[in-house]
Amino acid sequence: MTGRANSWWQDFFNQRSSLDLSRFPDAEETQREVAGLIRILKIRGQQRIADVCCGYGRHVVPLAQRGHIVFGIDIAPLMLAKARRWLEKDRVQAFLVRADARQLPFADNLFDVVLNLFNSFGYCESEADNQRILTESARVLRPGGKFLLETRNRPHQIMFAPHYLPMETTDGQRFILRCRYDQAAHRLISEWRQTENGPVVHQASIRLYGIDELDEMMAAAGLRKTAIYGDYEATPFAGYQRQVLYLAEKPVCR
Repeated sequence: MTGRANSWWQDFFNQRSSLDLSRFPDAEETQREVAGLIRILKIRGQQRIADVCCGYGRHVVPLAQRGHIVFGIDIAPLMLAKARRWLEKDRVQAFLVRADARQLPFADNLFDVVLNLFNSFGYCESEADNQRILTESARVLRPGGKFLLETRNRPHQIMFAPHYLPMETTDGQRFILRCRYDQAAHRLISEWRQTENGPVVHQASIRLYGIDELDEMMAAAGLRKTAIYGDYEATPFAGYQRQVLYLAEKPVCR
């Protein structure tokens, strides 16, 4: 997502173990999410869709299979390589771009839809950089275009993040995942060790935002809130759900 050498995700998402440790939803759940995206965003025909922080193309490929013009943007070469192999295997066309989410290499007003999905927001160390991701997404969105951010509901994440979870990767590596919440920084810290008291092998640190904070950040980016859902079935957000699907629109200037 970013080019800084000291950012945790640069190492994490360029290791094959991250595909297992990230606990990505399976193919069935992904198909439900894609169907939900199409309903929520009313995606039609040859609209241009940007999936910012697309990972290994979990949403890019199914959207491209439906005939949409999809751009997958990510900073991790390993993730983009996996997405490219998937596209080639299914003989589907999409555009994959290695880029920093804070500085997208696209012209203004290019896309009909911009996505930022699966808890990919809040990675940056500074509030300004996290804000810049939203501002850049708004910049490349056409007036009247729609932006959808999927992130984790902070109270739910704090309460239910694993305090001790044994995990095993497909190549047989074993890890123990522990999570803790840094209240002062509003960040969820996840640490993977290979033994009970061994050194930390991987670490993730994600800034968790409240709805009021997201409201302010979206407005600062020039986006107007249109709805907040708690799942891909478009259930109105009621505060208890695991997910926050924040739908916003870039206003049409008159």
